Amino acid sequence: QLILGLGLPMEVDVSTIIGYVMKFNYVLPSNASYLTDSYVRYDRSIRPDVEAERTADESPSDHQGGPRVITRWEIYEILESVLNGSRSGKACLLRAICEASASPFTNRRGLSSQLFHLLLTPSSTVEPFRNELDRVYHAAELMGRQADIPCDTLFPECGESPLNYFTEVHERTFA
Repeated sequence: QLILGLGLPMEVDVSTIIGYVMKFNYVLPSNASYLTDSYVRYDRSIRPDVEAERTADESPSDHQGGPRVITRWEIYEILESVLNGSRSGKACLLRAICEASASPFTNRRGLSSQLFHLLLTPSSTVEPFRNELDRVYHAAELMGRQADIPCDTLFPECGESPLNYFTEVHERTFA
């Protein structure tokens, strides 16, 4: 059993508590044959056309009986609903994507910066758009990277950037 949690201090005038807990349960293998089932490996290597036999409406998760994979666009919807509690959720998510593109997270800062970079960079996915409205995330990223206008001006509905709660932008001066 593995329980993960994340606590972030927030500088707001109102007392706000947001909590999320993700709980994972893993069944440990009882012996090594559980990990290396040679018949399954052999069957897959001898019949590579099994994937092609699936119908277009059958997803891999349905075929294997596993959980459905959540897409980036669904994650963005969840983040928007979380941010809707105290501000305009969609505008604040777009502003965060724009700001993360304007001053990207550096990979030298560890796993958390890499995860935020991955999450807030819509162009890093190859997932197809669910609908045309999902293109605004790519547009926000491009505006942050290319536009001369600050992201807070582009998204005035969001009074304060969600990134301000746990990030800072440092300017480097070279002598």
